[in-house]
Parts: sequence; C-alpha cells; structure tokens
Amino acid sequence: MQYIYIFIGGALGALLRYAFSTLNDSSGFPLGTFIVNLLGAFLMGLIGTLTITLFKKYPLVKKAITTGFIGALTTFSTFQFELVQLFDHHNFMMLIIYGLTSYILGIIFCYLGVKIGGQL
Repeated sequence: MQYIYIFIGGALGALLRYAFSTLNDSSGFPLGTFIVNLLGAFLMGLIGTLTITLFKKYPLVKKAITTGFIGALTTFSTFQFELVQLFDHHNFMMLIIYGLTSYILGIIFCYLGVKIGGQL
C-alpha cells in the first residue's frame, strides 16, 4: 500500500516540477530548479518536524509527501547538471551565484521549515 501513496505523491511532485521547469529561460539562471529546490528544502524541514506529532498516526501520508511528492519535486541531479552547463558555457559568475545561493538558501529554508513546524 505504501507504494501507491509514494506513486501518487511522486506523480504530483513530478507534474509540479515540470510546470516550474518552464520558468527556465536562456538567461542562464535556472529559476525553475532554484525555486523547486528551495520549496522542497522548506517543505522537508516543515514535514520532517511535523512528522513527530501530526504524521505519527499516518505514516503512509508522510511517505507520500516526503519520498513521493518532495522527492519528485526537487532535483539534486538537475541542479548539478545545470552547474556543469554553466561551467561549460564559461558563465562562471552565474555558476557561483547559482551554486552558493542554492546551498545557502536551501539550508535557511529548511531551517525555517523546521522552526515553523515546531511552532505548529
């Protein structure tokens, strides 16, 4: 049964991820990937914290959201590939900005999710 929950969550996350990928344009900054990864970091912090109380009774819903939805929504491999593409195109400033802001803001967004989840 858990596979069905993960499948449904993953399908929804993948569809949303695809919708955000349309925000990427030729300017060099992969905005869609940036947004979904920060959103995913926040949601993982929030859901991870809420799991302690809210999802204790509903572990399948937790798996659907974390492994399924957030797992399909976020993308570390695409992030890495985009960094390599920026490097190959000698867009070093964008590479540094994209890499550092993604890592730093990802940690901050996850931390905010944890703090907000602890307050609920």
